[in-house]
Amino acid sequence: MASELCTVVDDGTMVDRRGSVAIDDEGTPGQYNVLIENGILKGYMQDKLNARLMGMTPTGNGRRESYAHLPMPRMTNTYMLPGKSTPQEIIESVEYGIYAPNFGGGQVDITSGKFVFSTSEAYLIENGKVTKPVKGATLIGSGIETMQQISMVGNDLKLDNGVGVCVKKGKVCRLAWASQR
Repeated sequence: MASELCTVVDDGTMVDRRGSVAIDDEGTPGQYNVLIENGILKGYMQDKLNARLMGMTPTGNGRRESYAHLPMPRMTNTYMLPGKSTPQEIIESVEYGIYAPNFGGGQVDITSGKFVFSTSEAYLIENGKVTKPVKGATLIGSGIETMQQISMVGNDLKLDNGVGVCVKKGKVCRLAWASQR
């Protein structure tokens, strides 16, 4: 599914994070849920209905926009665990690429895995050095292909303090995300 360097979790139990839930909108306690471990798919975000249909246990991800809508499986605080590489080591390993420390938003097609993310801050990397700013950079690709090609993961995990939302079937839920800078 992904590079063996990748472990991705969804953690609804984090203190004072935008996506955290003591209990989800179905009464299931928020949980620390391992989705991908060392590149292997290990779990899913489940509400009660999908958990029952798949013969699994709910994971505290049954969320809804408001009382007027039915719950559905949604992310809480989803992120990749830190790796062993320093930001400098990663940058020095890139011959030509883009360093994007901040994103403005994006979307993922959950059926195909295709994604598009706009950057709010990006720089060109040339011969292992950050050179000049790049305006209006948009990253487009396949989530599975991208996850499989990861060769280094940063050791500097930082949770975003911004306003994160997930829109699914036109319904909005608050969330948090993190990335290695």
